[in-house]
Amino acid sequence: FMYRAFGAHAFPFHLLMALLHALNSALLLALARRLLSGAPTAVSYVAASLFAVHPIHTEAVNWIAALPDVLATTCALTGLLLFAAQNAAPTVAEALLHAAIYLAALLTKETGVVLLPLYFAYQRLRGARANAFMYRAMSAVLVAYLALRIHALGGLAPAQHAFFRLTTAQFCMSAAVLFGQYVLALIYPYPLRFFHVFHPTAGLSAALLLSVGLLVLLAWAFLRLGAISRTTFYAVFWVVVALAPVMNIGGVGQNVFAERYLYLPSAGFAILAALAWQWLARLQPKSAWPVAGAVLLACSIVTIDRNRDWVDDFTLLQVSLTQSPDSAYLHNLMAGAWVHRDQFELALEEQRLAVRYEPDAYLYHQNLGNILLGVDPRAAAAEFLAAISIQPIAAELHSDLAIAYRDMGDISKAQIEIERATELRKTP
Repeated sequence: FMYRAFGAHAFPFHLLMALLHALNSALLLALARRLLSGAPTAVSYVAASLFAVHPIHTEAVNWIAALPDVLATTCALTGLLLFAAQNAAPTVAEALLHAAIYLAALLTKETGVVLLPLYFAYQRLRGARANAFMYRAMSAVLVAYLALRIHALGGLAPAQHAFFRLTTAQFCMSAAVLFGQYVLALIYPYPLRFFHVFHPTAGLSAALLLSVGLLVLLAWAFLRLGAISRTTFYAVFWVVVALAPVMNIGGVGQNVFAERYLYLPSAGFAILAALAWQWLARLQPKSAWPVAGAVLLACSIVTIDRNRDWVDDFTLLQVSLTQSPDSAYLHNLMAGAWVHRDQFELALEEQRLAVRYEPDAYLYHQNLGNILLGVDPRAAAAEFLAAISIQPIAAELHSDLAIAYRDMGDISKAQIEIERATELRKTP
């Protein structure tokens, strides 16, 4: 609607994202005041302030493609705030409203699925009696969503294993390391990266040992501290359950670790950090506010500095390539950026690097062939043939190869490829 009404360049999407983030910060403040009802009001403001300026949010707030992550969090915070205001005992009409919010969260982003366990955990936190009707309604919504997803996409995750195929042992070790990286990014969000190159963990390593140690520590906090403070238990549960969907390494895509995936988990982390600050305030009241001020100031400085990298695609790609120079994905994007600037020699250099780092990706061969078409049709044909060897049933590749043969003056081969492309397009 926004694109149609205002146009892609007329609507201030950056303002929309900023307003949504401000709304989420306000919602977290209101929810924290209910979760921390026995604590000083300042603790809730510390949680909301940390959420507002946390550097890990720069990707989610600056990038319009991360709108689903931000909106799903809006749905979750709105639903939980209403649930808390109803003392975890909604009426029938209110229960139906929660089911509608759950549907909105699911349709916004798959990670919206975690709203159901967050409701249940909050109800247990408050010791309220379970609302069977609400949970049945929300479960029915989940079943309907899954059925619609399977019908529309042909499966729950049709792109599963499209980029990475891991053995059970590799998956378990890689997931442990990935979880550790996510938690570390919440605690120490520096340096920030648009693309994190994923290397599967195939054996014992320092990263694996550290991540397992972190998991053990979280389990201890979950059980030990949770027995002392139910709110601490809930905050740790929030972080863990919100991270669970993105542990599907084979289904999340090529960028396995993405900072935007931490937007929803960071709400629970902000509450947990505020509880830690409250503990510090009890032990060292004179040090508490200077520590909070220093942390929030440091987060603000890093956030402002990182925002400069998101000023445009070209700047972001340049910065990202210095951080991940062996990423074929980034080199492919950079080649496209140079093409838009009519810098074809630089585009050719970047696209060749993309092919070098990921030779099994047919798209990178295809893009290299398209850049070469106007310079060296014979070399372009070689790239299209390489792409076809990887993806032989892609009609577009045969059409591209036909163009290369035509430019080479080999009309008979061009005709054969056109006929093959036509046949493939007719195949259902």
